[in-house]
Amino acid sequence: ANRDSFIGLVGSEMCIRDSGMGVFNLSISDSGIEDAAKVCIKFDGVQLKHADDGAPIIIDFDEPQVVNLLANQGASAQPITSEQVPAGSYEWIRLMVDASRGNNAGADDADQTDPACLADDGSYLLTETGMHYSLFIPSGDQTGLKLIKNITIPVNASGNYTAEWDLGKSFIAPPGLAPDAIMKPVVKLVANNEVGTLVGQVANGLVEAESCDAEFAPKVYVFEDGIAPNPIDYPPEDPETPFEPDPNDPVATGLVDLQEQDDGSMQYRYSIGFLLAGLYDPAFTCDGETFVLPLDDQPEALIDVGETSTVNFEIDESGG
Repeated sequence: ANRDSFIGLVGSEMCIRDSGMGVFNLSISDSGIEDAAKVCIKFDGVQLKHADDGAPIIIDFDEPQVVNLLANQGASAQPITSEQVPAGSYEWIRLMVDASRGNNAGADDADQTDPACLADDGSYLLTETGMHYSLFIPSGDQTGLKLIKNITIPVNASGNYTAEWDLGKSFIAPPGLAPDAIMKPVVKLVANNEVGTLVGQVANGLVEAESCDAEFAPKVYVFEDGIAPNPIDYPPEDPETPFEPDPNDPVATGLVDLQEQDDGSMQYRYSIGFLLAGLYDPAFTCDGETFVLPLDDQPEALIDVGETSTVNFEIDESGG
C-alpha cells in the first residue's frame, strides 16, 4: 500500500490523514533468562486479523527486525513496527518469526559484550560460555507465532501494544538437538495503556543463602492474587508433545541481579514490566522450588496503570 498518501510526519509523531484509519504500534520486551548472553529473535512481519474481516492484514517488513530480548528487559521494549491499518477491533496478531531448524543461525556471533544481533541470520541464542543455538519453533516457519487478544486500533490515533516474552519458560535444549534449541514461546500481548511496573530490592542474605541452588539464577515470580507460590511447569523436551502451561504458574518472572545505585552502593534488585493493572502476589526464589514472601507490611503488589510499584524482600528478625 502507498502509505505516503495517508501518513505525514510531524517531528517524531505520525499524523493520520484518513479518518477511517489508525496506527498499530508493536514493541517487544522480555522477562529475562539466566546463562544467556544474547537471545536474538528475527521478525519478518506481522499479521492482524480484523474482527469483521475474513483475511488477515499482512505487514511485511522492508527489512527484518532482529531483537535481542536480553537488551529489552523489565519495562524496556524495542519497537518493531508502526503501521497504518483500518481502525476497529482485531481478534489476534501473528508474529512472523524466522526460527527454523538447522539454519546455523548466530554461528558467526562471538561478541558476548555487544548487544547487537546478526541481522542476516535467523533466530538464535548465544550463551555466556560462547555456545550457539539456532532457535526453532515447531511448525513456526509456516505458521508464525499467533497471539490471541482483543486489540483496538482507535480512529485517528494509535493502538500501542507490547509482546512480552517469558524467556524462562520458552526454551528447551535437549542434548540430542544441538546445535538447535526448541523455542516454545510463552508470550503475552498487552496494551501499553493497561499496564504498570513492579520493582524492588532483595536482601543480600536471601540471594546469597547457602540453601540457594548455585545453578539457578535468583528470581522474583509474580502470581495472580490468591495463588500460592509454586514451581513453574516447564514444557516437555519433545517438540511434538502438546503443552498447556499450568494456570497457577506465575504470570511474570524477573531476574534478581546486582545493580549499582546513585550513591555507589550495590543492591540486589529486580524489575518486571508490562503487568496488567491489578493485585498480585510476588515471591522470591533462589532455587525455583522454595519461596520467600514479602514481610507482612507489604504482602501484595498493587499495580496501577503507568505507575511503578515497589515490593522489597527482606529478612525478618527471626532470620526467616
